[in-house]
Amino acid sequence: MSRPSLAAALLALLALVAPAPLCAQPAARPAAAEEVPNLPRWEAGLAAGGGYLSDYPGADQSHLRGIVVPVLFYRGPILRIDQSGIRGRFLDTPDLELELTATAAFDARNNDARAGMPELDYLFGVGPQLIYKGLHAFGAPALHLKLRALMSTDLHRIDERGFSIDPELRWHFRPLAGSPGVLTVSLESTFASRGLTKYFYQVEPGQATATRPAYAARAGYLGSEATLTWSRQLSPSLRWFLSARGQSFHGAANADSPLLRTRFNLGAGAGLVWTPWRSAASVADAPP
Repeated sequence: MSRPSLAAALLALLALVAPAPLCAQPAARPAAAEEVPNLPRWEAGLAAGGGYLSDYPGADQSHLRGIVVPVLFYRGPILRIDQSGIRGRFLDTPDLELELTATAAFDARNNDARAGMPELDYLFGVGPQLIYKGLHAFGAPALHLKLRALMSTDLHRIDERGFSIDPELRWHFRPLAGSPGVLTVSLESTFASRGLTKYFYQVEPGQATATRPAYAARAGYLGSEATLTWSRQLSPSLRWFLSARGQSFHGAANADSPLLRTRFNLGAGAGLVWTPWRSAASVADAPP
C-alpha cells in the first residue's frame, strides 16, 4: 500500500509483502524478526529496494520502482516496528496474537488505461490483525485475518478509501537443514468495500471514451495472490531478500470494469536492509 508517508511504503516494498493486492506494491513477508532470540531492542539504518510491479490490481502495465530511505526497527512488549510492518501487540498466546498493523503501496502515474482520469496516489492502511497459529496442517501455517481502513495521499492531503478484509495463510520454511536462508510462502485473498473498488475501477460518465465505457464499481472480492520470498541474514546488521508474486483477478466483483485489463499480474523485487546502529539491550533483556 503506501506509507504513513514514505516510511511505510518502504516496509511494504522491502517486504515485497504488502499485503493485499491493493495497489502497485510488493508483497513479501520475511520471517518475523522476533522469532530470532536476543535481537536488539532497536536498530536504525538504511533500506533499499526495487521491483517490477503492476500499476494497480488488474492493470496491463507495469513499471520498475525503487526506494531508499532511513529505517528504524523497534521491538517493544506492545509496539513493534520490523520487517512485518508497524504493529501493536494486544494479545499474545501460544495459538493467538492480536495486533494493530500498518501497510503501504506505491502510487500509479502515466497509465494508458487511465488517461484523462485522476492519477492513483500512494495508498496506506491501518487496522487489527488476528493471527491463529494452531493449524495442524503441512508446514504449520499461520492464519492471518486482517481488517484495514484505507486512505490515499499525494503527500499534501489524505482521502478516505474504504476498507479491506484480507485472510492469508503464511508458511516459513528452511528448505535444507542448517540453511542460512528462510523461504516464506503466502496465499492471500482480498475483499474490498466500494470505497476502494471505486478508487481503482470506477469510470464516471465524464471520463468515458469510445474504448472506456462508464462503469459503476461494486464492493466484493478484489483478487488473490501467491508470494514466494527468500530472505537471508548476512550479518547482524545486513539482510537481503528476493521475492516473486502472482495475482489472480478471476471472479473479481469488478471483472467487467474497463480498467481491469488483465486477469493476472506478475511482480518481482529485491531489497537490502542495513542497520549499523543498535541498542546495547536486547529483547531478551527486557521485562515481560
